[in-house]
Amino acid sequence: MAVPVGSQDVERVLRPWLGTLFLSSSTFLQRLVKMLQEYAPYRQTLEDFHRALEGFIITNLKRLLGGDMSVMLDNYSTARIGLLEIEWMTDDVMGVLFDRLTPFSANFTKLNDYSLHVESLAVMRVLYQKYENFFTQEEYLFLKDMIRRTYPVYRYETWLSPLGSAPGS
Repeated sequence: MAVPVGSQDVERVLRPWLGTLFLSSSTFLQRLVKMLQEYAPYRQTLEDFHRALEGFIITNLKRLLGGDMSVMLDNYSTARIGLLEIEWMTDDVMGVLFDRLTPFSANFTKLNDYSLHVESLAVMRVLYQKYENFFTQEEYLFLKDMIRRTYPVYRYETWLSPLGSAPGS
């Protein structure tokens, strides 16, 4: 069963990392979207898919960008893509997949298990935003605290509710 991932969603998360010029001048985006759409949980765990996705991103960026791994961003600055950027980029792309999973218990179990094995802000975001009812209040507050203690504020400030308030408020 194909995962309903659209190229606009993947482009939205990759644009800050790679810029519109790069994304529109190669087949990288289309090939990445196809890979996401073909993900099937019965064939591959999320951890295995993450490794394959990261390998795809590293290999293709190296091939397309050359040795300096530099891209021109939308503000006309040049950015160098290093390993940390590739890790975060991969996590952001995984987040597009996580967003498309229907919030029910089997997916909660898969996402929660993934969060225990892979450092991923994207999975914590989706668990926080879509799976609150699957946690006890203590577990949910722990998740929120873990996000705050692990990641820089700019990575979560647009979606994590302030301390002491409920999501969406």
